[in-house]
Amino acid sequence: MRAELHSLDTADARHGALDAFVPEDSEHFGLAVTATIGPADGRGGEQFQFTVCSPSWLAAEDRPKGFAFQRTLLLDRWSAELVERAIADLCRHTEGETWQEVAQKLSRYAHWEFEDYREEA
Repeated sequence: MRAELHSLDTADARHGALDAFVPEDSEHFGLAVTATIGPADGRGGEQFQFTVCSPSWLAAEDRPKGFAFQRTLLLDRWSAELVERAIADLCRHTEGETWQEVAQKLSRYAHWEFEDYREEA
């Protein structure tokens, strides 16, 4: 089973459209991107959240404790097309026996909406 990117959106742009996001500086930006990803051979998908930013934005972020844990897609320059290409490529190269296994592999790169979900016995 392999993952497939179904859609991308961001709350940081008009109507959530990723291609509508226009940073003030194309080499200094940061935004939250939600990818809907599902099995390549099926319908539906689950949400994975990425921080997409430039190296300068990441360097300028405040880290009060001197450190931060992140799941970040780093771009030298803003490009909605590059974001889509990078996440689609990640999906094409992420495989497993079950969707659960595929989603867990993807969660190494993005926050998966069901990451900490546990069924009650």
